[in-house]
Parts: sequence; C-alpha cells; structure tokens
Amino acid sequence: MVQNTKGLVIHTIKYTDNSVISHIYTEKFGRQSFLINAARRKKSVTRINLLQHLSILEMEVYIKQSRELQRIKEIRLCENFISIPYDPVKNAVAMFVTEILYRTLQEQESNLPLFTYLVNAIKILDLADKGYANFHLIFLIGFCRHLGFSPQNNYCLKNQYFDIENALFINKQPLHQHFIPPPASHYLSTVMECSFENMDKLRLNSTLRNTLVTGILDYYRFHVAGMGQFKSFSVLKEIF
Repeated sequence: MVQNTKGLVIHTIKYTDNSVISHIYTEKFGRQSFLINAARRKKSVTRINLLQHLSILEMEVYIKQSRELQRIKEIRLCENFISIPYDPVKNAVAMFVTEILYRTLQEQESNLPLFTYLVNAIKILDLADKGYANFHLIFLIGFCRHLGFSPQNNYCLKNQYFDIENALFINKQPLHQHFIPPPASHYLSTVMECSFENMDKLRLNSTLRNTLVTGILDYYRFHVAGMGQFKSFSVLKEIF
C-alpha cells in the first residue's frame, strides 16, 4: 500500500554502481532506510540530486515494518533551498546538523513536534541573512529538548560550572571531568536563552563558539550512546 509522507534526508550512501541507500527521517514513520534503484542514472525517476543532505521531500513510499530497507514510489522536493548549497558557511553548518541527526535519530515512529522543529529550523537556516554562524548552537540546545535531556538553565554568580552529568549549573567544579567551566558556562547560559529569531545577537568569537560546541557535544555524548567523534565539526572549526 502506498503511503504519503514528508521526509528529511539525513544520509545517503552508494549501494551499487547505480543505486543508493538513503536514510530519511519521515513525518509519519520516523527514521527509515530506503533502497533506491537507478538513482545515479541520468534518466532515473528518483534522481540523486533530490537526496542531498537536509533535503525536504514529499514522498510516496511503500512501508513494511518487518523490512529493513523500504521502497520509494516517487519523491519530489517540498522546499527549494535558496542559499544552503551555495553558502560555504551554511553548507558546513548543514553538514554538521546532518551528522548530528544521523547519529541520534533512531526511532521508527512518528514524532510530529520533532519533525516540525527540524523542518522549521532548516528553513530558517536557508533564509537567514545574519547570525547563522551561531545557528548550530541554538539548534543543538533546541534539539536536545526534543530528545528528552534538556539542560536546566540555573546559571547565576553562585552557580558558574555547568555539570554535564547532572544537566545543570553548580557552585563549584565537580569531582568528575564532565563539566563546562566559566567563562564559557556564562555564554552557554546565554545560548540557552536565545532562539533562532535573535541568534544574531550572540556575540561570540570563533574560539568561544568552538569551545561551546565542544562542550555541548560532550553533553550529547553523555546522554546519547554511541555518538562518537564528528568529522564535520573539524570542517566547522576551519570555516570559523
């Protein structure tokens, strides 16, 4: 039976000379893996350029939960990106976000609030004309809220150490190694209070921005099993 759903491309790999496997986070079925035959051929109905990272799709699919690889009848772009493929900073940020999604999204069931958050965030990145160097910081904080391990923002002059294990600010350096010290912790608190709408108000130099990303990724690794290292983060650090 054919099902209609929207989808967000999070990873595509070569399968054979002409076919690919695309991991897509769908609106109705969560994360699914699709085998797409002949995607690399010029005359294919499903062309490889539709499967770029973070592409937002309208999909007609065949879903069978007992099957590891699903099938696609037809896909088309739901949104045409204006700037992400052409702006080197936005493209690097998009690659980083894609790797985050690939390593964290595993559930094969619908989560409409999360799907809506992801699609809206990507649209904002594509349309933003300022402040998007801070996009991934705002995104990471918002995303972990949807994943269920949101940090508590109780920062104050007394509580200046962010305890990664317990997800809150405390008044002295913890005995374990999983923490973010001042002054970076102060800016982490500021990021927690920001939204995509005012991300241009964050005043961060490249060193501080990278320090914050490193700390937030450590926070993710503590709360999400198997996160590992992020290849795309090294690209971000070079860009910034």
